[in-house]
Amino acid sequence: MLSICIPVFNYNVLGLVSTLLTQAQALPVEFEILVWEDGSKEEQKVENRKLVELDSRVHYVEWEKNRGRSIIRNRLAEAAQFPYLLFMDCDAALPDDDFLKRYAEYLTEPLKRQVICGGRIYPKRPEDAHLQLHWLYGTLKESQPVERRRLAPNSSFMTNNFLVSRDIFESIQFNEDLQGYGHEDTLFGWELQKQRIQIEHIGNPVIHAGLETSSEFLEKTTQGIGNLHRLHNLIGEQNSWINEIKLLRVFSRLQGWRVTGITYRLLHLLQKPIEKQLHSAKPSLLAFDLYKLYRFLDHDRR
Repeated sequence: MLSICIPVFNYNVLGLVSTLLTQAQALPVEFEILVWEDGSKEEQKVENRKLVELDSRVHYVEWEKNRGRSIIRNRLAEAAQFPYLLFMDCDAALPDDDFLKRYAEYLTEPLKRQVICGGRIYPKRPEDAHLQLHWLYGTLKESQPVERRRLAPNSSFMTNNFLVSRDIFESIQFNEDLQGYGHEDTLFGWELQKQRIQIEHIGNPVIHAGLETSSEFLEKTTQGIGNLHRLHNLIGEQNSWINEIKLLRVFSRLQGWRVTGITYRLLHLLQKPIEKQLHSAKPSLLAFDLYKLYRFLDHDRR
C-alpha cells in the first residue's frame, strides 16, 4: 500500500534504495520503490541500473532527456500502484533504521485529508570551502526543528521527504509550467492551503547528503528565483501566505517606497564582490539575500 517515489538526476542511489528496501521488508505492508532517471549522465545510469538486481519490487526507469522536477514527480505518481506515496530526493540518506516505520504509522484513513512532512537535516560542516554556502544555508534555513516547522506548516513544506495519499496528490499535482529548479514546493504548499488540506510536520528527517559547490548552488538559486517570480505573478501580491516569503516581502516594500530601480542599480554594481564573497570559505547569508534580491529585481525588469 506504499509507493516510494524517487526522481534521480546524476546521483548514485544504490545505497539509499538498499536501505529503504531493508526497512520496507520489515514492515507489514505491501510496497514498491520507483526510481526514475531524469536525463542523468550515462556513467551515472550504469551504476543505478544495478537496482533491478535488488528486488522485483524496485522499478527502475530511464528518461534520456531531463524534463524537470515537477514533471517527473507527476509521472512517478501516475505510475505508482499503491494509494500512499512517499516522495524522496535522490541525495537523501536515512538517519536510522526506523525511518519507514515512523511513516507507516500514518498509513491510515486520516492521511486522506493531510500531508505528512518529515523534514531535513544536514551533516556536519564539510572541510571543502566550495561546499560552505550550501551547507550554511541548509543548516540555518532548511534544517528546522519540527516545532518551528509547525508554526508555518504550509510555507515550511518541502518536496524532499513527504507522505501523501494518491487522492490528494492527483487533485493538486506539481505545476509543470515551473521549469528547472525551485519553488515547485512553494506552489504545492499554496495549493494545499487553498484546498484546506492540513500539513502535519513530524520529526522524521532525512539527511541531505548531496551538498553542491557554491557555483552549482548559485546556479540553481538563480533558476529558483525565476520560478519564484513566475509564482509571484501567478498568485498575486494580495495572498497572505505568499507574503511569508522573505524575498517577496522585501520586494513589496521596495515597490511601496518606489525604490526598486535604484536598488537594482546599486546591487548591479555590487554583484562581483557579492559573488566573490559567496564563493569564499566564509560566505554570508546577508550577501546571499542580496544576491537573490538582485536576481529577482532583474527578472522583474524584464
